[in-house]
Amino acid sequence: MLNRCGTNVRSIPFSLIGIVGNKVFSKYAVSMPSSRLFITAAHAKKPTEKEIKESPDVVDATYPTKEQLAQLVERHQVLGVSMPVRSEFIRDSPLKFDDLEAIDIKVYHRKAVSISDHIAFRTVKILRFFADSFFRKRYVHRAIVLETVAGVPGMVAGMFCHMRSLRRMQNDSGWIEKLLHEAENERMHLMIWMAVTKPTYLERVLVTLVQGVFFNIYSFFYLFFPRTAHRMVGYLEEEAIVSYNSFAAQIRNGNITNDAAPKIAISYYNLDKNARLLDVVYAIRADEAAHRDTNHHFADRIDARNENLSEKFK
Repeated sequence: MLNRCGTNVRSIPFSLIGIVGNKVFSKYAVSMPSSRLFITAAHAKKPTEKEIKESPDVVDATYPTKEQLAQLVERHQVLGVSMPVRSEFIRDSPLKFDDLEAIDIKVYHRKAVSISDHIAFRTVKILRFFADSFFRKRYVHRAIVLETVAGVPGMVAGMFCHMRSLRRMQNDSGWIEKLLHEAENERMHLMIWMAVTKPTYLERVLVTLVQGVFFNIYSFFYLFFPRTAHRMVGYLEEEAIVSYNSFAAQIRNGNITNDAAPKIAISYYNLDKNARLLDVVYAIRADEAAHRDTNHHFADRIDARNENLSEKFK
């Protein structure tokens, strides 16, 4: 497994994020043009006016403003809402349909170049074939089952990076937090779709089998071929965007009822109280685009042997 635990980390203190116990400042470092905001807070404490005034001004649009952080932390404390992964969902006013539609997800396909890329791409295409054959047009049920798998890579990768950091007694250079937050974000997608419909008994059995197999396969890839593993997730997210685009088209065409959005989605994404199912699809699709960019970026960093996320990378 390639090195991913650097020692020189340039961190940015986020004084508005609290953790259990006395005041602990979380240090978060990232300078990645292709990734979005990843914030983690265990039990957030509402910031005081003094803390808000003294917190550093952040110029980079990738990071939230002081006011956005204060509002986000309050949402987390009062509503028990997990932190979103994209900065677009961090704002004082709820997002309306036009706001969600305006999020540029930049649909593209990362062309496979190396043998590693081709292995990752072909593996994803095989998985796509079985998913299409089993679920066909049942998009919500498809999302439920696939999100149980989508939450695996971030947790597996985060676990390996965590153990490596402990074993080598070195900083992880920002990988662990992003990977675990990705896994949590995918889990939240599952919770949202579970509020829309319930899986069948056959689908629950399928989840158990597929998750067990995929967990071991991905663990093997990440242990020995981490670049291929991240590229695979990048391609998986490309396919997820295609699926959610088809899902949205079915709703717009009237083939799927555009029901009211579940409350958990409204809270998590800070949506308008009158949000509909199509709003949720657009919000989740935006998350998948962020994960696509991040994992392709991680694969590129590993390939270039520049894995310290605090260092700029082109």
